[in-house]
Formats: sequence, C-alpha cells, structure tokens
Amino acid sequence: MSKLLVVDDEQSICWGLSKLGESIGHDVAVASSAEEALEAVDEVRPDLIVLDVRLPGMDGLSAIEQFRQRVGQVPIIVITAYGDLETAVEAVRNGAFEYIVKPFDLDTVQ
Repeated sequence: MSKLLVVDDEQSICWGLSKLGESIGHDVAVASSAEEALEAVDEVRPDLIVLDVRLPGMDGLSAIEQFRQRVGQVPIIVITAYGDLETAVEAVRNGAFEYIVKPFDLDTVQ
C-alpha cells in the first residue's frame, strides 16, 4: 500500500485529499506545516507528497530541498491558491514533480 503525505494548513484540502487517497487504497498522513511534515517524514516514509506553497512557518518551496534530503526523489506535487508563473518555475526548479493551482478538481490530483 502506498503512503501519501498531505501538507496543507487548510483543513478542507487535507480532508478532501485524505478521502481521495484512502478511496484509492493509500495510507494518508496529514501535516499542517512544513515543520510538522519534516518531523513526520522519517516515520511515514511517503511514496508521494502533496505540499502547499503558503504554510505557517517555513513555506513549501523552501521545504522541498529538505524533503529531498530525507526521502530522495519521492514525487512532490506542489499546490497553491496563489499560482503564478514565477512560483511554478521555482517549484519545478526546486524539484517538484507537478504544480497545481487551487481550487482544483480531485480528479486532476488522482
């Protein structure tokens, strides 16, 4: 069973992505900040990370490099409500696998 780590400070996003992940057979862990996710990542050992850009404390783009150091090349999908070309380019340069702008259709994430 694959493991999904959802990192977002919006409870509704975490809930929706958790339900989606569970419905297709994934174990899902949720964190509301990058710091919380980085503390949990060694235990969770995710196969996929869904990471918001704007988080309390460390932002998602800054966290990508730290995730890379801890979990290697695990795919990271970056999500944001504040999408612009500059942020998308930075996310991909930092190692994001995909960049999705909120609001999004859950089928897009699936």
